[in-house]
Amino acid sequence: MAGTNTKKELIDFLWEWAEPNGNWGKLLLAKIIGKQQALSSEERLAIFNYYLEQIGFVFEPPLAPIEVTKPTFSIETKEVVLKKMHSINGVNLLDESQEMEFSPGITVIYGNNGVGKTGYSRVLKSLGHSFDNSQEILSDVNKAQQGQSCVIDYEIEGKPESHPWNGVATTEELSAISVFNSDCVNISLGSNRELLVAPQGFYMFQLVKDELAQLEVLRQQQILKYPTTISWKEQLHAGTPQRKFIDGLTKESDLKELDSLANFAATDLITLQRKEQEARGLNKGFLQTRSGNFNLYLQDLERVISAIKLNEANLSSADWINLLNYNQQLQVLNARSQINLSAIAEKNGVDMFNTPQFSNFLKSADAYIKILNKEGYPNNTDDTCVYCKQSLADASARSLVQSYQELMNDTTQKEIGQLTELKSKIVQRVALVKDSLLINQPVYGVDESGLVIQPKELLELNAKLQTLKEHVIKDTLTNEVIFDVLYPKYISILEKKKNELKAERDGILGQLQNLIATEKNIYSVIGELKDRQLLSKKKQEVINCHSNLRAQALLVDNANKFNSASLSSKTTKAREELIAQDFNAKFEEELRKFRKAHLGVKISFYTSKGSSHISQNISSYNINQVLSEGEQKAIALAEFLTEMQLDNTIAPVVFDDPVNSLDHHIIDDVARRLVELTTERQVLVFTHSILLYHSLFDLKKSAVGSNVDFKFYNVYRNLNRAGLLTEGYEINSLKSETSKINVLLNGGLKGRSEEDVAKEGYGHLRAALELLVTDVVFQNTVKRYRKHIMMTTFPKVSGELIDKHKATIEDLFARSSRFINAHSDAQIINNPPRLDDLQSDFETFNVIKKEFTPN
Repeated sequence: MAGTNTKKELIDFLWEWAEPNGNWGKLLLAKIIGKQQALSSEERLAIFNYYLEQIGFVFEPPLAPIEVTKPTFSIETKEVVLKKMHSINGVNLLDESQEMEFSPGITVIYGNNGVGKTGYSRVLKSLGHSFDNSQEILSDVNKAQQGQSCVIDYEIEGKPESHPWNGVATTEELSAISVFNSDCVNISLGSNRELLVAPQGFYMFQLVKDELAQLEVLRQQQILKYPTTISWKEQLHAGTPQRKFIDGLTKESDLKELDSLANFAATDLITLQRKEQEARGLNKGFLQTRSGNFNLYLQDLERVISAIKLNEANLSSADWINLLNYNQQLQVLNARSQINLSAIAEKNGVDMFNTPQFSNFLKSADAYIKILNKEGYPNNTDDTCVYCKQSLADASARSLVQSYQELMNDTTQKEIGQLTELKSKIVQRVALVKDSLLINQPVYGVDESGLVIQPKELLELNAKLQTLKEHVIKDTLTNEVIFDVLYPKYISILEKKKNELKAERDGILGQLQNLIATEKNIYSVIGELKDRQLLSKKKQEVINCHSNLRAQALLVDNANKFNSASLSSKTTKAREELIAQDFNAKFEEELRKFRKAHLGVKISFYTSKGSSHISQNISSYNINQVLSEGEQKAIALAEFLTEMQLDNTIAPVVFDDPVNSLDHHIIDDVARRLVELTTERQVLVFTHSILLYHSLFDLKKSAVGSNVDFKFYNVYRNLNRAGLLTEGYEINSLKSETSKINVLLNGGLKGRSEEDVAKEGYGHLRAALELLVTDVVFQNTVKRYRKHIMMTTFPKVSGELIDKHKATIEDLFARSSRFINAHSDAQIINNPPRLDDLQSDFETFNVIKKEFTPN
């Protein structure tokens, strides 16, 4: 984009950046100034090579020497003028047949909301640029979306061009179109935005920044050309001098040390072979296996010893004696109990009394009586026997039951129970005794069948435990059965064997320890010799890697050459000296034209990554925190117009509803400024503000607009057809109303009733009478939608003609008011207006009009 006349000064700032960077920086700037666009990959590579040479890379053959002086340049200024938009398709609801021709001065497109104005402006915005970058354009939303297209005819420096727009594509010239709409306000006054236009030459800062980014990509790619990974490094042995050298390889590493570490002579090969033979002669594996086997033996013995100790806890000599005592005591108590029971049974003739079943039967019955809680049972002739459920009315029966209870309550049974419980606990423990203990590991060797040999003492222990355990479980214990298990004897035998095995294992471990030290020494020598041998074969790879490390270091140490920070600093200085002061002066002038200079808006600039950014505030506060919506729009307009002045590309500027939220005091100021802008560039205005529309019409007749080419369009909608264009005229003008009456009188009914057409005609006649009074009778002294009274036309008012025609005018106005759709008169029945009545009244109107305007 072209800009202000600051090219030479900007070159000075850019040269101040380029010169310290040497040949590559100066060559980069010279190429950009010469092309004024992005460089080719070949040009960029040539610059990068001079950068490499400058930081220490050597080229074979050497690069051609260059000498770059500070360049000069000129930018061609082009004027772009829109001529016509036509062949529209798929843009909102715009009618495809419409063609919009543009005035070289100012084109004003007026219409109510929803008639299609914005569709035209959206096309122009997609071609150009704006604070508001949203670009989506829809076709008819009630149908499947389709592509958009139209044709834009325009001129470049007077040369006709045509652009087939496809919804997105633009041209370099049409991209210079600037668009301001209502959405631009918040964006324009945002806290962080770039300048909408780049002042002339300032785009070169961005070009340089973009090229620096591309050169940085080349630098990163160049680093990848110098691989520093040694793929075979893991083949080296940990801790060897060779491995340490490779692990610590840097650009500073001494290659003389590499020569020493990679020296592998014939004598070294002989030494390596001898050491490998020694290593094979070591029996380390055999000793490790034996040591492991002994550990298994020891674990197995410890398991058996622990089991014997547990057996001793479950069946000891003390337990055996206790069992014998319990049996003797139980024998005595049971005999006593049986004597008592025999006496009762013989007395009462009870059979089978000496069986266990009978004893259990008595015990259960006694427990049942206690549950019933029958104190003194049996004590009543009504009681029944708990044993047989028979009546106890007979005294002998009650006596028998009482005898059973006395027997059950004797302490003999209690003692029997206690002893039985003690005996039972011992029996339960004896049941846990392991009487088939075996050694699983060949501690004592294996027999001819390969089975593990068991020590005879362990087999003897198992036999004794099996016998004793069987007597206890079967309750066949007698004094003749002797407890002869000496647990300590067996434990001692096994412990002795364990200690013997442990001593033997420890001896093996001692041998193994000495062998490990010997082996470590041998393998250390082998590792160093093998690494030396490998390094001797890979020496050149290491040298190449060392060279690559040095190359990478050069590229990394000089990475900041392509950083845009220093460029941003130069951009800031150039902006401060070449833009800010002039921008602020122009901005203040724009504010003054809108009568907003008193608001105290301050503009400040800053640079980010080579681009100029702008912000605004009032007393350090954000503008949207202080100003009203209308004031914000006025500020945004002033800022937009100021930025247009930074751009020497003479391209059209589009305003889409620029006076929304503005009061009537400033609308005339905006209209005047838009007309003034036509001296610099083509202006297009889309609006639904009737105040702005009439203000522009008034300016067309004034001295300000006397030399400006105006073109006005009115836009309307007919059902689903939008954007329909007609020649613009003043809204509610006398000419427009009389033209509509002529159309109705001469166009026929077209399927409508005569009454309907006549009513519409009288509506236009009524409006024409009002305009006749303001525009003709009173010579535009006062006018609707205009704020001021034109006293200069007041002397032209004819009081004589007013007196002559005022009654007729009043009568015509009353008749028109009576016939229009907005009025009804209940007293007038079946008297609808007719077209011949309208024709007659319109002729009277024209006679009066002609008398007031004889010329």
